[in-house]
Amino acid sequence: MKKAKYLLMLAVGAAMTIAIAVPALADDSLNITVEPIQGTPYSHHEIAQQNHVPFPTDIQITQQGGRNFLHKTFTVPTGVDPNELVEADFTLGGYRYRHSNTMLRETTPDSSSKTAMETRTVDSETNERAAIIAMLGSRLPYSDEYGYTGELLLLPETLTISEAGRTSYTYIVSDVRQFENLADNDMARIPETTVKNGLALSLQSVDWEVTGWQTSGLPAGYTAIAHYSAPATGTRASGYTATAIFSGEVTRELAGESTFTIVYEGEQVIIPFNHIPLLVAGLIIAGCLVALIIIWRLRKNLEVYVYQAGVPELYSKMRVSLKRPIIELRQLSDVEVRLMFDKHFAKKLMDQRIFVVSKFRNTRFDLNGMRVVDLWLAGDQDSKKEERLDD
Repeated sequence: MKKAKYLLMLAVGAAMTIAIAVPALADDSLNITVEPIQGTPYSHHEIAQQNHVPFPTDIQITQQGGRNFLHKTFTVPTGVDPNELVEADFTLGGYRYRHSNTMLRETTPDSSSKTAMETRTVDSETNERAAIIAMLGSRLPYSDEYGYTGELLLLPETLTISEAGRTSYTYIVSDVRQFENLADNDMARIPETTVKNGLALSLQSVDWEVTGWQTSGLPAGYTAIAHYSAPATGTRASGYTATAIFSGEVTRELAGESTFTIVYEGEQVIIPFNHIPLLVAGLIIAGCLVALIIIWRLRKNLEVYVYQAGVPELYSKMRVSLKRPIIELRQLSDVEVRLMFDKHFAKKLMDQRIFVVSKFRNTRFDLNGMRVVDLWLAGDQDSKKEERLDD
């Protein structure tokens, strides 16, 4: 039953689609019209490039005085014959177009210029700006893949200098201390170490000076000049990287270009009506209807259940004729069965008698609005329980 409903819905949907789409197609083929919009360009892909004709930069369809015109605009190198841009007659949107006119719109100069910028980077051992500018130079030749050439000038204000890296080195830190008014030149009076900028320095040597003499001829005092030193390490730039920008006007030589608009006048094309789609649609609809009728007539309208331990289990599905409602159950005996009729079938058998043919005897009954009947099939007795239709 579900399969029949599914096929019915499918057939109805197909029939409605064909009934709507095919006549619309047929009507359009009778009289194709185009509603051109002034100034609205058509997509370039709607009109294919014809042989050697360059691809147009703009395509528009307009209407003037009740007539259709197609405008194709081309930009080509100077010297190209505009007659080479004219195409043979063609059809578009139900109109047949023929060449009507050629117009020269504009020409472009044979050269162009632009402002170009280029960045240059150099490595230097010094960070002196003057030395680096001398390395970079004040002018830089320019050329690119588009044909622009010229000379760029250095912009000094854009020069930036950065360290390329750092390296470590070792050096000696030294200091001299003076100790005065010493009674003698004993080394024990001189400190072994001193501190300079947080670094401990070791005593290396001492110079003694006599500051006076006694009457006995002996020195009256001494001044000690102590020399201290110690190794230290540090880092410094290993080199510099300088970057600057060059800028200037550059030019490109052109062959020159001309813009032409080729105008075509269109005449509407009348296409004869095609009956084949309607014929095919009719055959499809007829086939669907015939299939539905066959499926409907062959559907199962009775389910037979056999009670097993008091629980009805489906035994078989069968079709019972409306004209001769006979149920063949010859293979069953001494069992209780439940007959469940399709509700549409049960309604049609309201006033008819149903015959059940079993192994030992036949039973007949009237549905009288019921769709479920329980029977006991036995050799000597038949009993029947009934359940009325709910709807």
